[in-house]
Amino acid sequence: MSHIPLPERLRPATLTEVVGQDHLLGPKGALTRLTAGGRLPSMVMWGPPGTGKTTLARILAEATGHGFMEFSGAGGSAAELKKFLQESKAMPLFRGVPPVVFLDEIHRFNRSQQDILLPYLERGEAILIGATTENPAFYLNPALRSRCQLIALKALEPGHIRQVLARAWSREQPGQPEPTEVFEWLSHWAGGDLRSALSGLETWMEMPDPDLESLQGALGGRMMFDRADGHYDLASAFQKSLRGSDADAALYYLSRMIRGGEDPRFIARRLMVCSAEDVGNADPQAFLLCEAASRAVEQIGWPEARIPLAQAVIYVANAPKSNATILGIDAALAAEDAPIPDAIRDAHTATARKAGRGSGYHYSHDDYDRPQAFLPEKFQGTAFYEPRRPQERSWRDRQEPDPAALSALWEAWLAVHPEGGELPLEAWSAQLACSREATARALGKLAQGHFTLTRKLEASPRSTTPAG
Repeated sequence: MSHIPLPERLRPATLTEVVGQDHLLGPKGALTRLTAGGRLPSMVMWGPPGTGKTTLARILAEATGHGFMEFSGAGGSAAELKKFLQESKAMPLFRGVPPVVFLDEIHRFNRSQQDILLPYLERGEAILIGATTENPAFYLNPALRSRCQLIALKALEPGHIRQVLARAWSREQPGQPEPTEVFEWLSHWAGGDLRSALSGLETWMEMPDPDLESLQGALGGRMMFDRADGHYDLASAFQKSLRGSDADAALYYLSRMIRGGEDPRFIARRLMVCSAEDVGNADPQAFLLCEAASRAVEQIGWPEARIPLAQAVIYVANAPKSNATILGIDAALAAEDAPIPDAIRDAHTATARKAGRGSGYHYSHDDYDRPQAFLPEKFQGTAFYEPRRPQERSWRDRQEPDPAALSALWEAWLAVHPEGGELPLEAWSAQLACSREATARALGKLAQGHFTLTRKLEASPRSTTPAG
């Protein structure tokens, strides 16, 4: 019996043996196009475990005539990587043709350590193929990211896994009937991770008198991540539950990620993104709490880290929601460049002042209420940020209604409604060009001693759907 694990024995040697990843390897796939001319660019492959990142790197290096050198970010240090790269230049195999340096788990290197790679890529002394299960946008520094193609791999479908299991069985157990029930269970249990499925099959083949129940007991629950739903599917369900203010669902998906072995830093990042994108300034405290939970995660680790994470999850789920922040910055990013008004351009030199820079600028601390145009002329009157919730609108609550105008509206309304009633706040706020909150606050002073102002709460019957 071979001592080489089954996943290694079954590792594809050519691209035609690779299953799945049609979006990369099909006729119009990204990798097909990138390597069509025999040239291999630096790239970072990212996606769930067991999807073929290492296999693809080896095949691509061989297909394009490059030597292959493998280095792991899990066990190797930055100093070892630097020595590794320096020594590779002296190897006869790599003279004239740069080697492919395969850096597995590249996300384990911090950004300063990643800088070691830059001069080798710049001089064409190495081709980098990185592999990571994490989003490169979070872990790779911009300089390295700009020099690499980002290649996203997808979790394999159960059909792809069954195909490889059948291939493995015919090679390892020729002439024996396939255990189709085992193939079916393994293809779903692995959740897109081919390596896990093949290891499971190897366990089955080594068991005396195996049956499916024994295999299930030996392998236990789903490995690492609950990959039947997928790493990114869980993250998506988690954030959408937070956005939808369902604390119970958010806690459930948090527990799934914890049980699946998710990196707590990834969970903390998702929380911070959600608190900024989906809560924003409707409750700025949400982001601060999530950032504090992220620091706590770094300091205390599992299992205690589940507590501050759960606290932040519950807070974000129950916080008022607003996406005004992301809409505002995206609207501003979509606007084209326009000249900065001279009044607010830099005027600290005599030459700049002589050119008219700073002319007409009013120092805001001298009169906070004095209007002044800061946007370029083309965009004056444009609102990129539009408050969506009362908590955000209160920021624009500084403009108080004109007392005389509001008093006139109040007196006219009283003449018609001496017994009181619902006030037309929206109409009055629009007429007075101020917020509803500011109008209500000023009305409280006018009504004091004569009327009590209350918030109106109405109950409406729920619509029922007839049974069909």
